[in-house]
Amino acid sequence: MGFLMTYHEIRFTGNRTGDAPLTWGQQCIWDEAKWFAPHHEHFNLKAVIEVPEGVGLPGVLGALRDFIEDRESLRTTYPTDSQGVPYQHVPMGGSLSVVEESFPAEEARSAARALAERLQGTPFSLDEFPVRAGIIASGSSPRFLILVIFHLAADIWDMRNVVSEMKQLLASPDGARGTVTARDHPFDEAQRAQEPRGRAVSERALKHWRAQLAHAPVDMLAGRAATPESSRFQEIYIGSEALSIAIHALARRLRVTPTVVFLAVASIAMGDLGGQSRAFFLLGCHNRFTARDRMATGTVSQDSPVTVDLSGGDFRKVVQRVWSAGLSAYASAKWDPTAVAAAVEEAERQRGERVDLSCNVNVDLEAGAGAAEPESPAGAEFVQELRHRTRIVKELGTSQDRTGRRFFLRASTYSKEIIVSLRADTTVLSSSDIVKFLEDMEELAVREYEAGRAAPAADG
Repeated sequence: MGFLMTYHEIRFTGNRTGDAPLTWGQQCIWDEAKWFAPHHEHFNLKAVIEVPEGVGLPGVLGALRDFIEDRESLRTTYPTDSQGVPYQHVPMGGSLSVVEESFPAEEARSAARALAERLQGTPFSLDEFPVRAGIIASGSSPRFLILVIFHLAADIWDMRNVVSEMKQLLASPDGARGTVTARDHPFDEAQRAQEPRGRAVSERALKHWRAQLAHAPVDMLAGRAATPESSRFQEIYIGSEALSIAIHALARRLRVTPTVVFLAVASIAMGDLGGQSRAFFLLGCHNRFTARDRMATGTVSQDSPVTVDLSGGDFRKVVQRVWSAGLSAYASAKWDPTAVAAAVEEAERQRGERVDLSCNVNVDLEAGAGAAEPESPAGAEFVQELRHRTRIVKELGTSQDRTGRRFFLRASTYSKEIIVSLRADTTVLSSSDIVKFLEDMEELAVREYEAGRAAPAADG
């Protein structure tokens, strides 16, 4: 607790009001949030933004007001109708209470992280605006602005925009709003989905789903069984500089993105895990390809099914297959959840057996980021030595995950490391199995990196 805590209320207005259905991306998040309710605080996304020197409290509050006014998704609530169906409600205006805590200068940064954790740790209710804000000050000067946004109102990609745009506003606290002129909001996205072009987009995605479902495995983790642990779902992550060097070096050598290389490594490891000749998983796709998409507010990411043939060929061949499969998945990642649910039911009826949609992969790796590849002849030994520094961290377990999900693999860039986490159902993967899977991925990537050091680069 700070030496001083105060609250400030900011009032904001919009340029339209109305109701609209949830977007397809919002429907996916809504279904998960409903499943986890009331404990869906893990859908809260946070950002800690340093306030430029010389910007006072009025400047911070004014920038925050302008920011919310420019982002309709932050001024939207999500009530349900008489049939229990959720929808978007955009009021003309509203207010937000902003907490300010004061700390000595040397404690401000750690206090900001602590406040962010507290604001993030409380689930949003559906009748409140999906944004929280706090300020950490030292004396009379604000030092950090904390934002927490519910996943219904932003996705990971959009949080990058949030940070960038908020920094711009804080750097111009004299009223220069820097409003984005060409901006789509979830209200616009929901309306577009009802139009012929929106239905055409979903139908294209349905064709991809049907093709993938025709060959989806009955059980991607076949034959595995374990005794459930006290918290049935366990999440463990590794922070690996060796993996970062290997993935990025292979990406340069094979002339693909680090994401493609990571998915190739993950596919091989998943196939080995379940004894499968194909890897089948749902891939998180950001759905932001055009300039307008990249600036859109809200959550537009959705999953798309991917099948990777693992039979025959070397690692380079798997990388090529991943590139092709991933391209098809990304081109078909905007879909109507109701229509896809019907397609899954139809596929299972035609096959006379269930399909396994329990494996998810979500990758957010930056091209060119991570640790630099050693140039000396002893580089391979150096990377092997780095494996001894790999961090293994066990996250707090949970009693549930998304309905039917048993395996959730995620990867992101952090400084010189790649952070890879796996949350799994301990009825199929024990905590020790999870650790081994992550270590096997690292070993596979490093082994391919070492083998590739002496191999020629890929052809254009």
